[in-house]
Amino acid sequence: MCNLGKRCVLLIMAVLLLIGLTACEKVDKTPTLTLEGPEVMEITLGDGYPEHGFSATDYQGNDISNMVELDMPDLDLVGDQIVKYSVTCDGITVTETKILKIKHKVPDLEDWTYYNHGVPILMYHYVYDPDNPPENLHANYISTDDLESHLQFLVEEDYYFPTWREIRDFVDCKIDLPEKSVVLCFDDGSKNFIELGIPLLEKYGVRATSFVIASKNGEEMAAMDLKHVQLQSHSYDMHRGGGYIGHGGIFTALGYEEALADLKTSIEILGNGDAFAYPYGDYTDYCMQTVEDAGFLCAVTTEYGRVYPGDNPYALSRVRIALGNGLEIFQSLVQ
Repeated sequence: MCNLGKRCVLLIMAVLLLIGLTACEKVDKTPTLTLEGPEVMEITLGDGYPEHGFSATDYQGNDISNMVELDMPDLDLVGDQIVKYSVTCDGITVTETKILKIKHKVPDLEDWTYYNHGVPILMYHYVYDPDNPPENLHANYISTDDLESHLQFLVEEDYYFPTWREIRDFVDCKIDLPEKSVVLCFDDGSKNFIELGIPLLEKYGVRATSFVIASKNGEEMAAMDLKHVQLQSHSYDMHRGGGYIGHGGIFTALGYEEALADLKTSIEILGNGDAFAYPYGDYTDYCMQTVEDAGFLCAVTTEYGRVYPGDNPYALSRVRIALGNGLEIFQSLVQ
């Protein structure tokens, strides 16, 4: 073969090799996702998400915006929330996020309606199975059927479940709360509440407080994996007689140091010190001061009524839920 022929063959082989290498090169098929508007947005609770728009294209520049999926956080939770956008094409997923800062509405202190907007703090106690009722069934019990109807109603009607920090700020006239706000409390931390009440609260995702007598089931409950039920103090060992006012709760008869030590022990066991429920509902000015000195944000009584702006945070009223309070009665208590 002549030199020219050899050169042609070599040239052809080189071209073929180059074509092969080019064909083997990996094509980047990552889609492109673009979000419009600011990366950080502030909204007031209840306003809804302000969508500014987005677009997506595949690696060839084709519009695939209709394939974008939006993962929206719970807009009923105050604080910083993450809004997530994602698009998947050719097996590759791209994700972009925005930060949504959700804040409470600042109250108009000149608006009289604000001061007439009360929040019910519900007081439950024990829970029972109607197919296996306890022998000592009394007014402080609620059936699982009635409790489930209450929870289902609250969820379907989009009720807001404030934290104790929010309740304190509400009575201090620092924030406004949604009109449909309610706090659920279950006093004593009884075995039947643990076995029957907590599963229903977790099932419906309703935030609730269990006021626990820490010397009884405190350690057991503190070891539980609770997502929606927060443990707060019903004292360490002051849920007993020995006092001389009201229902005879001993808190009113104890010395300051002993009572303060009891409260701090309950906080240590339960891991929370936001709210306190007076044992037997008995309290005095001295009791309120002791609770405040222990570091609690607020305290609840057994006195009937809703919570309003300007109320004493250490003497908050509650709405009692009693045996036989079905859905119709319940609705009248919270609406």
